[in-house]
Amino acid sequence: MRTSLLICAFFIFCAVPLYANWGGDAGGSVATGTFKAVGTDQVEMQSENLTIWLLRDRAKVQVEYVLRNTGNAVDVTAGFPCLGIAPEDKKNYIEIEDYQLTADGKEIPYRTEKGDVKNWKRVFDQDFINMTGEEVGPPRMLWLTSTVHFEKGETKNIKIHYESLYEFSFGGPSEDSDYNNDYFRYLLSTASTWKGPIQKGRITIKTATVDPKSITIKPAGRFQPLKVGFVWEFENLKPTVADNIEICLNNKFSTVFNYSSESQSDASWYSFEGDKYYFDFHGYTPKATSEKTGYPAANVADTKAETAWVAGKNGGLDEGITLTLTKPEHVNEIGIIPGYAKSKSLYFANNRIQELEIVVNGNHVVKATLPDEYISYGPYSKKGYELIELGDYDGDAQTIALTVKKVYPGSKYNDTCISEILLRKRLKEKPQVQGAR
Repeated sequence: MRTSLLICAFFIFCAVPLYANWGGDAGGSVATGTFKAVGTDQVEMQSENLTIWLLRDRAKVQVEYVLRNTGNAVDVTAGFPCLGIAPEDKKNYIEIEDYQLTADGKEIPYRTEKGDVKNWKRVFDQDFINMTGEEVGPPRMLWLTSTVHFEKGETKNIKIHYESLYEFSFGGPSEDSDYNNDYFRYLLSTASTWKGPIQKGRITIKTATVDPKSITIKPAGRFQPLKVGFVWEFENLKPTVADNIEICLNNKFSTVFNYSSESQSDASWYSFEGDKYYFDFHGYTPKATSEKTGYPAANVADTKAETAWVAGKNGGLDEGITLTLTKPEHVNEIGIIPGYAKSKSLYFANNRIQELEIVVNGNHVVKATLPDEYISYGPYSKKGYELIELGDYDGDAQTIALTVKKVYPGSKYNDTCISEILLRKRLKEKPQVQGAR
């Protein structure tokens, strides 16, 4: 049986830290929350306007506060809460990314301070705790603390934005895994330290690349539906823990590796997703219309996030890859990692696919528009891919051609990349397969 650290390397990119135990992994941000006042009782929160964009593996968050000083001039120290677990070898690690705070448009620096986690342990999901081991530290509370000066009677506009990786956890023997639900949490209760209540609040959840029908939100009954999400508006709220927000993506599933695969290039597994079952595989030979030296088409089938096919001309436009299946199968979905996913910085430095044309057997055409999002999960489960339904067509797929029609421009390179392509066959009934022991 392989060690759990090797298992984790199969499933997740280095962008997300590994918290390994025997056959399990957990990480991401357990919770963030409202800016908390420390040592002052004369500044009131006139408004809090929070927007949460739900992406595949993270939330993008922006919050705007209007704060008014009701007394004499004062330096206000306030902390932004982060709950999670940090790896012991990354002492300066924080669970969120791209954190920035501004006051009236001017960026304010922050420092990290350890907090007391004992009152927050109930926030941590038990499945998450079960997947952490002795070799990593216990749950922790971290504060990102800033100091803002207020003149007498002054009102300031404070803005914070960041990206929050969802709390995730999974585990199992060898290459098999049970993936638990992903969570995003926001602690509204930390606003209780400001003078008086939050006078006016608006919390908007936008389901950017997440199905709004699949999520559940707590507290129940607060949020009203929008065309692309949900909203909760309130006035004069002195928040308690009962007002803390929890979004569950309800995306738990399991995988069983197909141990009969003869090579890594044909890596395959079964995916159990509620009442839906899939056979996910790489049984194809890829051939590209062009290739940049050192980045061949074969890279899309090697189950390695750090490699990619790169188009050799035209900035990738009207270039593509044809997959010839080793054995014809009725493929229902394609999973694609549409960029150079070795790192987040390289992903956005290069072109990413915006519009893609897929042709099955030379006659069944599917057009897809892909979101511009970096996904930190690795290629050994559906979580790492943008999934595209192929729709109805007759018979089995023998060839599948992918052509790039439009791209999101890279910030540094005019190279269009694909890191991985996965084929997915939907099964009519749950397969009787033996997992690892």
